[in-house]
Amino acid sequence: IIPLNRLVGYLDDKKNSKPDTPLAEVIFQQIEQAESKSISFADFMSLALYHPDQGYYAAPAERVIGRSGDFFTSVSVGDTFGFVLSHEIERNWVENFESAENFTIIEQGGHDGQLAIDVVTALEARRPDFFENGGRYVIVEPRESVREQLQLRFESIGLVQRINPVGSFSEARGEQGIFLANELLDAFPVHRIQFENGVWRELHVTRWNDGFAWQPVEILADSALEDEVSRLGEDFPEGYITEICLAVTQWLSEAASAFSKRGLFWIFDYGFEDDDFFASHRTTGTLQCYRNHEKSENPFERVGETDLTTHVNFSHLAREAANVGLGNYLLTDQHHFLIRASEKWLRSIDGVVPDAETAKRIRQFQTLTHPGMMGQSFKIATFAKGH
Repeated sequence: IIPLNRLVGYLDDKKNSKPDTPLAEVIFQQIEQAESKSISFADFMSLALYHPDQGYYAAPAERVIGRSGDFFTSVSVGDTFGFVLSHEIERNWVENFESAENFTIIEQGGHDGQLAIDVVTALEARRPDFFENGGRYVIVEPRESVREQLQLRFESIGLVQRINPVGSFSEARGEQGIFLANELLDAFPVHRIQFENGVWRELHVTRWNDGFAWQPVEILADSALEDEVSRLGEDFPEGYITEICLAVTQWLSEAASAFSKRGLFWIFDYGFEDDDFFASHRTTGTLQCYRNHEKSENPFERVGETDLTTHVNFSHLAREAANVGLGNYLLTDQHHFLIRASEKWLRSIDGVVPDAETAKRIRQFQTLTHPGMMGQSFKIATFAKGH
């Protein structure tokens, strides 16, 4: 067993968390029931974030997004992100889908539904014919309690006929459309692995005194994890730690099935391709933990009250996407994607003295696109099906 302080450089054992949340006790029980008396970090992360009653995302409405919350997203900047996306959706609907009837916009990871509201409000204001011709916006949300919260919110603002939360991709399915995922994959459970003595081993989570600790275990032969690890080779520093997200494989298969004929897929998140993701200086991986405005690398403190996140490996995402029939992979940063998407709007305000509302939108747009703010750190992976 490796105490947490050895792996991430903490100075004393006090940094190992106590069972200070109800969810920690639930995970202790899971560990005790496991034959190895340990569970994968993917299982730990899944419980920490998605336990139906005590996970971090159990009640999205209670998680404040923005400067006063644990995390800050493009949506929390204001409605400009959805406004600009609505322009790009409109352009593609007209140019690439010939203004098709019954066009479906599918979002997953919709949190409190704000992005859906922003996109639909802007799109309906410019192109009411989109919805008159059977266009629809669907949010895929597996958790029933969250769907109920979304439904109530959309009813309260008169958008219940425009935005439909459903429980699965099969319920969302359409012939053609656009799929959106904004900062979804960074919260997918990951396996952690460590390179030591010339061998990769998986880091499980076990109980240690009244807290948690890492336990290296052999990677199962002929497993999906072994397949991914075999790609890495052995040219890594001693003790090097990284993450592998196996969950993306099944998810992509389901997402690709959302459109029976043609579809575009836009995946917004922070991350790297292989060369940067597995860079030799990234010795402790990309795992980050956020709680009450504080950032750490310790996932074992206040379990269920702390957001756990890792960067996306876009090279892995592209390989798995190709395996399920998604092509035309392109990775760009948010700056370039949004500049292009907003071209029509930017031309319309060029040389015009902005009113207060336009000035506010311009400020939000600058936050979203400036390379020193959100423009360069956030990436967009795009794929196509049937094109």
